[in-house]
Amino acid sequence: MQSNLNKLENNRVLLEMEADPQEVTEAFNQAYKKMVNKINVPGFRKGKVPRFMLEKQFGKEILYQDAIEILVSQGYYEALIKHKLDPVDNPKIDFEDEIEDGKAFKFTAEVEVLPEVTLGEYKGLTVEKDNPKVTDEDVDNELKLLQERHAELVGSDKKIVENGDFAIIDFDGYLDGKPFPGGTAQGYTVEIGAGGFIPGFEEGMIGMAPGEEKDVEVTFPEDYHQPDLAGKDVVFKIKLHEIKVKELPVLDDEFAKSLGRFESIEEYKEDIKKQIQEYKEQEANKAFENALVKKVVENSSLELTDTLIKRELERSIHNIEHDFAGRGLKLEEYLDSTNQSMEELQEELRPRVEENLKTDLVLSAIVEREGITVSEEEINKRLEYILQYYPSTNKEEMQNPSVIAGINASLEKEKAIKLLVDSTKPEGETAEIIKDEEKVEEVKEE
Repeated sequence: MQSNLNKLENNRVLLEMEADPQEVTEAFNQAYKKMVNKINVPGFRKGKVPRFMLEKQFGKEILYQDAIEILVSQGYYEALIKHKLDPVDNPKIDFEDEIEDGKAFKFTAEVEVLPEVTLGEYKGLTVEKDNPKVTDEDVDNELKLLQERHAELVGSDKKIVENGDFAIIDFDGYLDGKPFPGGTAQGYTVEIGAGGFIPGFEEGMIGMAPGEEKDVEVTFPEDYHQPDLAGKDVVFKIKLHEIKVKELPVLDDEFAKSLGRFESIEEYKEDIKKQIQEYKEQEANKAFENALVKKVVENSSLELTDTLIKRELERSIHNIEHDFAGRGLKLEEYLDSTNQSMEELQEELRPRVEENLKTDLVLSAIVEREGITVSEEEINKRLEYILQYYPSTNKEEMQNPSVIAGINASLEKEKAIKLLVDSTKPEGETAEIIKDEEKVEEVKEE
């Protein structure tokens, strides 16, 4: 089927298509095969009515609609592929003449497509890159976290509760003098000052002695998740049974050996330092990539339309809903809890959506400019990688064309980013190190 492309304003195009007489006849034949199985004609078994009899009884027009749909669907799809178009919305189809079997059929399709990208400079750029270093403070902070994870609560002979202590208590909550659901517990452990309870509860226990009973008056926050308690004044009757304190392990060689892989605490510290260095370098590389891609996008030009932005916003909302559903939540409940409307959420998401759109479009333009391709082996390798993290996923399901297309696009853009990184000159401390290394190599060669 022949097709011509005419560019209009606002990223819209007009496709002019013409089916030749043979294609029209074939469309009528397909329409007849489809229709004959739907209609009952006296004297004929279903699906066995000759075409001339079908047209005689119901008129030739009975096949027009299906024939048009067949031709439009085929022609539009072929035109998109031929002219390498990515439609943003549904096409507006129009045709002047009625369709007639054995004669050429012309029609048009007007549709908005992805915007054209005018690439600016994207190779040989200079972008700042950090050269991260691990400090003694970094290592000490990790050791403190490790101590916290291996800490034990032990009984204390302290006379009264202080901030930072752990109190073993019974409590009963009363609203207007009556117990309320969920307001009672026995042998409960509370870390004083951690903020695990509503404001005033933990503070009210400071100074209590083991065996002492006390009434603590508190007010539930206005945004408390239980509406019947939100903003209400209640009284908790508390009995303190025991005071415990957190006992941290000593960071010595014995502790390092208990972790299973180290012979000394110094060996463990070196391992921590190595892990932090690797993490910082990954973060620095990611920040460098992001800054580089952002600069490339800024160097390029393209225009986003409201239609495209609206489509991507709807897709983002759908992804959020899917994510919430996986955690047993509903988006409506989240919006209610944050006093936010759907329109306000969309406005909040809009800047990020626009930025992501521009980035994807620019990277796609680079993929096309540089002729970047992805092999079947690379796609299969990525599929295997994904399945490692989602073992319950059926491998056949992952062979869905839309899934494969998504993986292909993702790999193409990863290659585009690598191309940008490989051609970029890092600036800053890292750049100086690279220059020094180049000088060393020059001396070696001499």
